[in-house]
Amino acid sequence: MSKSKKITSKVNFYHTLLDCIKENKDPAKRLKISKQKLYYYRKKLQELGFLKKEKNLWIVLKSKKEDLEHTLNWKDKSIRGHAFIWRVKPNRFYDWKLLLNKKKIQYKLVRGLIPRLFINKKKVWLGKETITIYENKSFYGKNAIESRKYAFFELNKTIELLKNKLGIDFRYITSPVREHFGMIKNELARQCNDKGEKIIVRDTLDGEWFWIDDSDGQMGEMETGGKGFTKDRAKLNLEVQNWWNDMKKTDFKITPSFLIESINGVTQNQKMFAKNMESHIKAVQQLGNSAQANSLTVELLAEKVAQLTEEVKRLNGNNPNN
Repeated sequence: MSKSKKITSKVNFYHTLLDCIKENKDPAKRLKISKQKLYYYRKKLQELGFLKKEKNLWIVLKSKKEDLEHTLNWKDKSIRGHAFIWRVKPNRFYDWKLLLNKKKIQYKLVRGLIPRLFINKKKVWLGKETITIYENKSFYGKNAIESRKYAFFELNKTIELLKNKLGIDFRYITSPVREHFGMIKNELARQCNDKGEKIIVRDTLDGEWFWIDDSDGQMGEMETGGKGFTKDRAKLNLEVQNWWNDMKKTDFKITPSFLIESINGVTQNQKMFAKNMESHIKAVQQLGNSAQANSLTVELLAEKVAQLTEEVKRLNGNNPNN
């Protein structure tokens, strides 16, 4: 069986399981599986963010087939990119209302000015100079850069559908206005989710750029986002991901307190080393002085010995008995 067929089979299986739970029916009987296997599959859906357990009840958080297919296809990845809003700037201008009316396409005027329609279940705002597209899917990758790449591929599909629907063609440039990246299956996030706690970090430039709040029922997700004024949001998530994985290597022992204590220890060792060096230098100087004194003493002694030798020779020379 090919990989795509295996995924389709899993999607159908899990979709049936979710339907049974939503309709309060017995999934084990419908799917002809044991209670033990049912427990395993429910836990799997909980890890993937489709189920949530409250007390003794299983609650379905989302059950769309396309979401299941995408999640199962990328379940071995680490990052979930979501909440994308894209700004698309075509290389030419259009009278969107005229085109929509001509093609008899249903739309809604937002603020009485901007036509809004749905393309592939996505909200598309047709502005005067830019098109804004709200992405409703999640994109999984090894890191945020890869996740954004898959989101961009989906954006291209949406734009092509829009062009085909309106019967037009244009080139464009695009950039994300908003994007969130979550580290899934994260230990800290799981602890917060289990206790119903939240962590939110914000600053004046980017607003909220790091948080754990289980807002989408995605168990164990540590998220990054923000307005992106100071840093690319995908690169920011990549740095957070690298930081977290690096901290895990040391069992989170490299804390600020640990670093301060280590620096203090190094400083004390340096002071002790400097003191010892000062002591050694004095000793060497004293030894040098002693050596110099000894050298002078030997020279004087040699000089005296030479003088005595000459005196003895002189005396011997004057002795008539010699």
